[in-house]
Amino acid sequence: MSSIYLTTLLTALWQSQSDIANQFNGYLILGYVVMWVIGMIYVISLASRQNNLKQDIELMQQLLQEDSGQTE
Repeated sequence: MSSIYLTTLLTALWQSQSDIANQFNGYLILGYVVMWVIGMIYVISLASRQNNLKQDIELMQQLLQEDSGQTE
């Protein structure tokens, strides 16, 4: 009779730990997704900044060429 109680107790503990592990896996996956999204936003932001800097450099070069043309 005590072996039945022990088996039932062990089964309940095993299932509850399994549920906790499955719940933790969900949070782990959610964490990876959130970090991936943050990383992609950062990369897109860097690409946008690089593009803006490239346009600024081209504009500065154009202004310098125009300025050097007027002084001659």
